[in-house]
Amino acid sequence: MNRNISLDVLKIVLACMVVGVHADFLADITKTGSFLTVNGIFRAAVPIFFTINGFFFYKTYIEGKTFFWLKRVFYLYCFWMVFYACFWFDMQDISFFYFLETLLVGYWHLWYLVGLLGAAILVIFLNKMPLRRIFLLIIVTFISGVAIQYLGNYHIVADPVIDEIFNTLPVHRNFIFFALPFFFTGFLINKLELHQKISISSSVSLAILGVFLLIGESYVNYINPLNDGEFDNLISLIVVAPAVFILFMKINIKGNSKKLSLYANGIYFIHLFFLLTLRWLTDLDKSILTITVIVLSVIGSYFLIKINNKIKFIL
Repeated sequence: MNRNISLDVLKIVLACMVVGVHADFLADITKTGSFLTVNGIFRAAVPIFFTINGFFFYKTYIEGKTFFWLKRVFYLYCFWMVFYACFWFDMQDISFFYFLETLLVGYWHLWYLVGLLGAAILVIFLNKMPLRRIFLLIIVTFISGVAIQYLGNYHIVADPVIDEIFNTLPVHRNFIFFALPFFFTGFLINKLELHQKISISSSVSLAILGVFLLIGESYVNYINPLNDGEFDNLISLIVVAPAVFILFMKINIKGNSKKLSLYANGIYFIHLFFLLTLRWLTDLDKSILTITVIVLSVIGSYFLIKINNKIKFIL
């Protein structure tokens, strides 16, 4: 199998960034640096993941393999929800509402798989719309998510009920307002062959611009005393995600091994187990905790890959 290894390397970096978000990287060293990474640069990881998956989903759609793709993601979700059940399921102290909400939304980082499934299903039904309507859909859904996030974090709406709703994470970070815009963008990049039409110099410029916009946006949020909360839906991500993805597509280092991609998946899915376990057993500083979790996740991924050779739906 001919693969773009540079894209697999990017996925490993993105998975490590997700670890940094969950472990509050640099929080013990610098408050500014922590905010600019955890609520800034690192927040590009999941949108880029969605863009990558949307790009390759186009081929799946063209080849008529969408059902098998959806089934595989669903099995992946079921496996990891069962794996993490010891952290979220308590027979003696769990309400039906919490149980149902957790199943539908996904436990912690597993919301990504729910977003992936929802976005893919919408793309299957909506991709035949005129291109202008698709672009409008991407813009409207993305801006809606950003607007809800900012209205909530800055408590702009006076009504306490609406304010509480806007500050509920799944309201803005979901398959419609978060996953769909990036997944559909990746789908269109492949369909319109934008990764071939955009030069590497242009992709470098766009990626650099996007990163600077992301840092600038997160810094404004950091210094603003009215801000109250973390950020997922940042407006600069709509530039960063496709630009970085196209850049790594243009680098295009060829290879045949899928192992790096499997390590990226392994780090993403297993890291929370090590993070929660270490928080329970130790009192490590945030930065050391981040690095330790990454190292343990790499080791854990080695064994997950071995198991995945026998059971194909865990990575």
